[in-house]
Amino acid sequence: NIGRKGLEPVFDFIRRATADSTPFLVWYAPMMPHLPHDPPAELLAKYLDRVPSPHMARYLAMVEWFDRTCGELLDFLDREKLADNTVVVYLCDNGWIQQPDTPEFAPRSKQSPYEGGLRTPIMLRWPGKIAPSMPAAPVSSIDLMPTLLKACGVPVPEGCSGLDLLDLAALSARQSLFGACFDHDMMDLSEPASSLKWRWCRAGDWKLILPSPRLPDGRPELYDLSQDSGELKNLAEDQPSRLADLTSRVNAWWDVRP
Repeated sequence: NIGRKGLEPVFDFIRRATADSTPFLVWYAPMMPHLPHDPPAELLAKYLDRVPSPHMARYLAMVEWFDRTCGELLDFLDREKLADNTVVVYLCDNGWIQQPDTPEFAPRSKQSPYEGGLRTPIMLRWPGKIAPSMPAAPVSSIDLMPTLLKACGVPVPEGCSGLDLLDLAALSARQSLFGACFDHDMMDLSEPASSLKWRWCRAGDWKLILPSPRLPDGRPELYDLSQDSGELKNLAEDQPSRLADLTSRVNAWWDVRP
């Protein structure tokens, strides 16, 4: 209920930590804009006449409701004079494209390897330390660990996969970014490949999606996102050398071939 019914538990926790001069970590992860889509009436009214269906209106109202609560949290940090010594990270675990005729998500969004499911924002706020910018290089949640460790003055372990998001030179030099999609419910935590559905790779504007051997009817999908952000034209057959190059990169990252 945190978020839907206010942020006082979060505020109380931060007040107690600061009163004790104790560093704090807040993980604010409300079920918004997740189902159920039950926004306040005044927010829903803003969108009912602006989109084709009530399902879409409810979703957009939920997004604004969540956005309001994030603003309340940032305002609290400002009022308590904590903002300058607090790193705020915004991220989400998956994308969501709202179905117009049901409360559910569209096929090429959540739980898919397409941009509608993967391409989500990562934003950082640290007044006086992070200048506003929008790097062009793809980034990932794996970059958060080295970023926050460095921000806290903690050494980053050797072999860490991620990059420091504040190191713009390192981000611009990144050649490839990898990820994987799994069944919603893992089969075996000790054998992640048993639940694997797709591996994917971003290299510049090119994106490769490789189906798991568990998906016998799957086929490689290669897209030029600069020309085809909707991933509608599979160029795997037209670009055999690029397909081979990106496939070798993915297998070097995680080889699941039998």
